[in-house]
Amino acid sequence: MKIIHLSDTHFVPPGRTLYGREPKVALDAAIADINANHADAELVIVTGDLTHWGEAAAFDSLADSLAALEPPLKLLIGNHDARETFKEYFPDQDGDGTGFIHSVEDTSAGRFVYLDTVLAGTHQGHFCAERCRWLSETLTASAGRDVFLFMHHPPFLIGLPALDTISLQQRDEFRA
Repeated sequence: MKIIHLSDTHFVPPGRTLYGREPKVALDAAIADINANHADAELVIVTGDLTHWGEAAAFDSLADSLAALEPPLKLLIGNHDARETFKEYFPDQDGDGTGFIHSVEDTSAGRFVYLDTVLAGTHQGHFCAERCRWLSETLTASAGRDVFLFMHHPPFLIGLPALDTISLQQRDEFRA
């Protein structure tokens, strides 16, 4: 199975830049390359920080760019995204009805599990009791299958202090 994994597109509203760059230009170039050279991918997965400030105009611009993508698409939110605004622009990506952007998808490679680790108002990753229950039930139901887990926040320390500070805060609970 060919998948393409992207992360941290950090879209901003049209006419704005982020650190002197236009995220739309970079994603549009990536999409053009994917369509030209990897249109046979079974799935493109973008694991969060779709936008930088979570504004509707940024999500609108992102939706416009992603409309050009030929392979199927799966989106997860990150700590820079606004969950409710995301749901307005990508209702087909809304998740499983828990209020989180979780879901499960069976693919030719195995079961893909998408876990929402966002807690509004913080950049740190979170794995609350409800998410723990959902993931536990999902993994139990996936017994005997290969499982691939996608999430925005690293569930372990990676050795970069700025990122370790905002990684998943409940690492022990997640590990268990």
